[in-house]
Amino acid sequence: MKLSQLPPALHPVQTIVMNLWWSWHQEAWDIFEKFNPKEWAEHRNPIKTIESASNETVEMLAQDQEYLANLANTLEKLNYYMGRTDRWYPNTYPEKKDSALAYFSAEYGMHESLKIYSGGLGVLSGDHVKSASDLGLPLNFVGLFYHQGYFQQQINEYGEQVDCYVDQDANQLPLEEVTIDGKKLRVSVTLEEREVLIRVWKVQVGLSKLFLMDANLEENSYEDRQITARLYGGDRETRICQEIILGMGGNRALRAMGILPEMYHMNEGHSAFFQLERIANTMKEKGIDFDQAKVICQSNCLFTTHTPVPAGNEAFDLNLMERYFKTYVEDSFNISWGQFLQLGVIDDSSSHKYFSLTVMAIHLASFYNGVSELHGQIAQKMWKGLWPNVPESENPISSITNGIHVKTWCSPEMKELFVESLGKDWEANLSNPNYWEKSLNIDNQKIRSVRHILKSKMITMARQQLKDQLKRNGEPSKTIEEVDSFLDVNRLTIGFARRFATYKRATLIFKDSARLDRIINHPTRPVQFVFAGKAHPADKPGQEFIKQIYNYSREERFKGKIIFLENYNMHISRHMVAGVDVWLNNPRRPMEASGTSGQKVPINAGLNFSVLDGWWREGHNGENGWTIGNEDDYPDEEAQDQDDANNFYETLENVISPLFYEGEVSEESDHWIEKSKVSLATNIARYSTYRMVQDYASKFYTHALDFYNFIKEDENRISFSKQSEIFVASWPSITFNTIQLDYEKGVNEVVSRFNEFKDVPSHHTEIPYDYTMPGRVFCGKHHTIETAVYLAGLNPNDVICEAILTTPDSNERQIIELENTKQLETGTFLFKNYNEETMSETKNLRIRIVPKKLPHISKFELGLASWL
Repeated sequence: MKLSQLPPALHPVQTIVMNLWWSWHQEAWDIFEKFNPKEWAEHRNPIKTIESASNETVEMLAQDQEYLANLANTLEKLNYYMGRTDRWYPNTYPEKKDSALAYFSAEYGMHESLKIYSGGLGVLSGDHVKSASDLGLPLNFVGLFYHQGYFQQQINEYGEQVDCYVDQDANQLPLEEVTIDGKKLRVSVTLEEREVLIRVWKVQVGLSKLFLMDANLEENSYEDRQITARLYGGDRETRICQEIILGMGGNRALRAMGILPEMYHMNEGHSAFFQLERIANTMKEKGIDFDQAKVICQSNCLFTTHTPVPAGNEAFDLNLMERYFKTYVEDSFNISWGQFLQLGVIDDSSSHKYFSLTVMAIHLASFYNGVSELHGQIAQKMWKGLWPNVPESENPISSITNGIHVKTWCSPEMKELFVESLGKDWEANLSNPNYWEKSLNIDNQKIRSVRHILKSKMITMARQQLKDQLKRNGEPSKTIEEVDSFLDVNRLTIGFARRFATYKRATLIFKDSARLDRIINHPTRPVQFVFAGKAHPADKPGQEFIKQIYNYSREERFKGKIIFLENYNMHISRHMVAGVDVWLNNPRRPMEASGTSGQKVPINAGLNFSVLDGWWREGHNGENGWTIGNEDDYPDEEAQDQDDANNFYETLENVISPLFYEGEVSEESDHWIEKSKVSLATNIARYSTYRMVQDYASKFYTHALDFYNFIKEDENRISFSKQSEIFVASWPSITFNTIQLDYEKGVNEVVSRFNEFKDVPSHHTEIPYDYTMPGRVFCGKHHTIETAVYLAGLNPNDVICEAILTTPDSNERQIIELENTKQLETGTFLFKNYNEETMSETKNLRIRIVPKKLPHISKFELGLASWL
């Protein structure tokens, strides 16, 4: 029976199904499961489950008063959620609550039944959608509908990954085709010289709307229908076509629906082409040139980069770019092809030039961030060449550490415990760290009971997954039956699940398999491991890692104690992050941008054991989990792997395992549970998307709206652009003429060697991170710094003169602003500072001139700085 044909008593089911609010309110899942428990267990697809039910079952549910009461209660909860007026964003920024915002991403992990995600980036985007709804942000999300999704992973009898693709039936998903005035919406993009039509699906996610572009239409050729078939599938040509549809097609779809965002969030560079479409539209509508339109479209755009791995930054060969964009550029922008290429062209190590979407995204945005504090620093280093005269530590790339949507990833059992022990207001306090200190008082036995339930559920799920795999591979019945003895609920259980890229080092624990054997099979402190994850179809080394782990799991010494679960998805992830005692993450530092899977463990009273990379570098406090290795940089990867493996074995064998089994023996001194409560209390508020999305709104979204409202006014834009042009034209001629440092001598001898400065150029193309210069200021009392600077026609009020004092062999610095005191001669001005502070240690000194901060942007946005 079709969803739309349900009897009147069951009509609320359709309302609930068509809003993915249910994806993080698991109490609603029972409503779907009742139609066909077997189908729900296999696919967890509400519509498919409902439509597979027999007529008898439907009629029975329509008469079941208990079921109908539950249905009415769930609908009431949904209606209450949708009608709430106490949401954070409109109450915090009432003047901005009606400004439409847009968020573009190539993938979204909302629920395992909607297969338009592959891993961390997609799940992060999906959690962003949900928290935007919770907090009341008027974000419109744009993505692609992949009718085959990401591949389904099977592991054959040899441990080899087999990639399978299965079509998703849009009619059996909570998608609604967008119509305007009763007519199905169609937008189009030009790919080379052919027009490709796109339909638009809407997914309602609480209050949020997710719009998915889809080229799988009969009007398109077979080849063009396949463009949006697979996430991260196909060749480079398919990829550029997907990203044109996502960016340019997505922007056209928003306009066609009458949605005119005043702020844009570009989540990774895949969607960067939407800025080209915006610039072209702005040029037409305002009658201005490319540069002026670019200023407007930059002003309200935020770009988030997610990868410190160069290969993870999207780029295309120049000839491919020319095929797809030269005509568009010439027709739309009135600039040369060479001028356009400068938006994204970059050299690799072999001097081959290519077009980087990350570079273009940075050039076409005014706000930028990495996804953890360390990743922000790595991104500053990776892209420092875009601000060549600015120290990498001060370039405009910032950071906001990723989080997770707590209600999606917190088990129902833990949610019930929160209500019982903390109160019904726990959801409203997700970003309040003081509130979560109360979790330290939760009864240990209650946590122990919940942990036992969650671990048992995970083991049940894992055994069933393994049985299904072995049956498919034709294994004998004895081997299949043996799975019922795999994994022990009372044994220390460690989970590792993520994308099998080689830098994530999934096989690190096998560096010394004999030592691992002793740990796993310890007579009184045994350990077991659960692995899961996919390697990209083109990543053969990653697939080899999977095969190695599979082969280890078949060895007699590890059988049933190391298992690998195929087809890692959100369903398996929910069970693992809730069920394991310890979450293992051992990437090669510093290549993990954030690593949000580990953030899902503390909220279920689990613990992390991780390299000090990504979020864990910030989250670990010495009491809430364990670390692998240290923060050293290794030029030799093999040496790093060996050191980290040794540290892993040492910590697991001598710290983690003894603590776990001490807790099992003595409930009164259960240090393990106490440690898990510290993990919960210290991480839940800091690493939720409730906090993360608030940070995005406060740090970027609202400032982008202000900048856009300022710059869209012709007078402001013209003034801003003119001042920027003056800075750029004048800067190469700025010259330091003299410098003088005077001290009041005290007990320390004063030494200065500024006579050596005459050979130092005043305009540097590369500035060392530590600002080192050939001359040092030694310790002394009460110093005066003076410098004379020729400003090349600029007014001294247009610039900032700064003295930078750094301690040798340290990145610590002190920035002292020098005041303009007088004009010495035509164009030359004296800047001076008197400081009464006594310096007790040797300092390096550098002087710099930077533009006075233009409205709404960083003083380093233009990349201008002159140094002495």
